[in-house]
Amino acid sequence: MMLLILLLLPTFDVLAATVPDVCEDYTPCSCQEYEPYGLIVRCGDPFDHKSSITSLDVHDVFNRTKARHVFWLDLFSLSPGVDSGDVIQLPADVLSEKSVDRLGISCSTLAGPLVLEIHPDAFRSSAHQMGHFEIAGCDFSRLDFQFLADTTSLISLSLGPGLNFRGFPRLPFLARVTSLRIYNYLDFRYWNQIAGRFPFLESLFLDGTQLGDRLINKLVSSIASSPTGRHSLTQLSLWENRLSRVPEHLSSLKKLSYVNLFGNAIRFLAKGSFAFNSEIKVTFLILTRNSLERIEPGAFQGDFSEAIIYLDYNHLTRFDSAVYQKVLEQMQSLSSVAGIYVRNNPFECGDCHLAWLIRDKPHLLKRVFGGRCSNGTQFEDLKPEGYHDCR
Repeated sequence: MMLLILLLLPTFDVLAATVPDVCEDYTPCSCQEYEPYGLIVRCGDPFDHKSSITSLDVHDVFNRTKARHVFWLDLFSLSPGVDSGDVIQLPADVLSEKSVDRLGISCSTLAGPLVLEIHPDAFRSSAHQMGHFEIAGCDFSRLDFQFLADTTSLISLSLGPGLNFRGFPRLPFLARVTSLRIYNYLDFRYWNQIAGRFPFLESLFLDGTQLGDRLINKLVSSIASSPTGRHSLTQLSLWENRLSRVPEHLSSLKKLSYVNLFGNAIRFLAKGSFAFNSEIKVTFLILTRNSLERIEPGAFQGDFSEAIIYLDYNHLTRFDSAVYQKVLEQMQSLSSVAGIYVRNNPFECGDCHLAWLIRDKPHLLKRVFGGRCSNGTQFEDLKPEGYHDCR
């Protein structure tokens, strides 16, 4: 959870307070000052679910501390109170009128995912400041998103592993969300709501949800035909989704510049698999650990001048000019960090398929990272004269 929010920090326009708050004694929580943003408070232990906390603990902490605002609050391993049975209840004004920018909640997993209830006014003091909300490890069957209904700054929403999520409500705040992440949620069934509920979505991460080819194709198709696909979506991550082929309709996402297909089972890339809009500069294309065996010429189309392409940990044996030369030539700007990463692929270097790179265009090698022949020889150590007889 902490890593996700750190990755999201650059996407928010956050101003430090004129007089920054300082840490007090937040026991049993911990506090640290994070310049220039403010206080980070963590309650509970994400790695030790025996160190759980209750909503009463949280209220007591914020009732006795003076800081009016916390930049980032994580409530790890929430557990029910003495009189709550198996239900975790967050009551009205649980933070005692203090406000937060980012809030993460996870339920204790000692007894499996526990039911979570959040009062509509639980975080009312944060209605105009909360920019990111994340929840994980809970039973969502009684979760009512009304506690977020009055938010005016929420742009990032993340749902982690859990049970019984009933889909996205028809609430105005969803229309302002630009980043949606659903990860390791194996019974997620509401993919068809995404395009309609999030019309200005810029980043969509459906990671570890194991949806498979059919559902992912329907999802991408529905987004491609929506305003989201035509005007706003720039990032799409679908790692570990049991994909055996590149999703259809990717080329219809007009603003797309980032695609992550890490950890699927895609063995072949056909021509046009990644045909990005020519007016968009591709930033990342991640195909690590996909069992890739063959890539057709023309699989990569678009402006890759600033792109980083990850093809590492696959089964590629050839590095043909028809696949890679045009892309590498786009990457030649001195200011660019672009490149193609091909570590841990068993390239066969005994025939002529590498002559174009090693003998004819060795200057392009600086944009190829981790190239190694199946015998262990690195691309940089191959001798041009070894390809003297190649045409």
